[in-house]
Amino acid sequence: MERYFMTRTSAVALLVGSLRAIRDELQDKPAHEASRSERMLKNIERMLLDVRAGRTSEFDLEYPSLVHVIVSD
Repeated sequence: MERYFMTRTSAVALLVGSLRAIRDELQDKPAHEASRSERMLKNIERMLLDVRAGRTSEFDLEYPSLVHVIVSD
């Protein structure tokens, strides 16, 4: 697992980019294969809210690769 130290703005941009990529990928998947992607979408949307609000300073992201992000202000 890679570790990244980034500003809150960069962390939000990373999460938004992941959301877009997963949504794009989800459109190409059949319904029976989409449950994992839908679960990841919900988790990332929640992380995005928490990072924006300053409630979290660290998170793990599994898409596109497994990374650990440490948010600094």
